[in-house]
Amino acid sequence: MLAHRRQAVQKEWSMLWGIKVSSKVRVFLWRLARCFLTSKDVLLHRNMSDSSACSICGAGDSWRHSLLECNMARYVWALEKDEITEHICRIDNQDAKGWLAAVMKSLEHEDLVQVTVTLWAIWYARRKAIHEDIYQSPLSTHNFVTSFVADLQLVQPKVKDRPVVQSSNTCWIPPPAGLMKMNVDAAL
Repeated sequence: MLAHRRQAVQKEWSMLWGIKVSSKVRVFLWRLARCFLTSKDVLLHRNMSDSSACSICGAGDSWRHSLLECNMARYVWALEKDEITEHICRIDNQDAKGWLAAVMKSLEHEDLVQVTVTLWAIWYARRKAIHEDIYQSPLSTHNFVTSFVADLQLVQPKVKDRPVVQSSNTCWIPPPAGLMKMNVDAAL
């Protein structure tokens, strides 16, 4: 039983590290899964904040609130495909790692890339707003995500055609008189 659970956890981590996004987005996802994102509830738990209220809307802050439920996040998600937004919001798992695993298992890779980049962009825009007082419009965040995903698709390695090996149709050429010739291949 324990070995089966360990194997399932390892598969989840492999899925996370296998998402075709840049390493900074994968590190963000790893931090999310490990509860290392500094939402106000985490800061309060670590005695680094006096309140767990969201700095943007005033509601109780958590990873889920920051990335899905805060007004700032909801406006960005409103610009994404409705089916994807409804799907990720329906996954009712308060544990970030469990939620992320459910998202990874249930979405096609193309949609998963879109979701993960959107999560990362929302977190980035949120940090800019909270720490630098720079507010980005939801449309700007959405356009950034669209551009970022398009750039990712451009750098995907394309399947290359195998080089055509020209076979030489030349005949065996005998050595000059008085010499020996030995033909070998790489298997020798």
